[in-house]
Amino acid sequence: MRRALALLVALAVAAVLAGCSGGGLGENTDQQVVPPPDRKAAPKVDVPALDGDGRVNLASHLGTPVLLNFWASWCEPCQRETPELVAFAKRHPKIDVVGLAVNDIPADARRFARREGVPYELGLDRDADAAGQFGVNGLPVTAIIDADGKLAATFIGEISDAQLESFAKQLGG
Repeated sequence: MRRALALLVALAVAAVLAGCSGGGLGENTDQQVVPPPDRKAAPKVDVPALDGDGRVNLASHLGTPVLLNFWASWCEPCQRETPELVAFAKRHPKIDVVGLAVNDIPADARRFARREGVPYELGLDRDADAAGQFGVNGLPVTAIIDADGKLAATFIGEISDAQLESFAKQLGG
């Protein structure tokens, strides 16, 4: 029984590490968003703000497209993509960028965000509940949500500036 449990834990750790090792779509900048009539409502997100002041609620962004990024300070691909997300947020004020630190130590996540100069709203998904609702199995993952609160696309892995720009163009941002 112990051996089976140890194997299960080892497989779970390997899956998490594999998810946090990239595995995105590379330089594929042609990923299309789901056509509006086929989009489903994005799961609800209501988590504590990373800075401890209030909550991050996806519903408060209705009327504006949202780029929702699931990340962690310990995730190397997340660390590499953060400067792209920061630059994107500054270039596209009509698209709300929201980051959720998943399974992270709050102080580490805050320190990382401060060091990177993250200008967008950050929440803490300490137990990965919100991530689970989006089907996140590894990090990073970026969900593209339209102004009506519907899920337009999900990008698994490290996202590039070209891919971000492609999504912005398709959402009209």
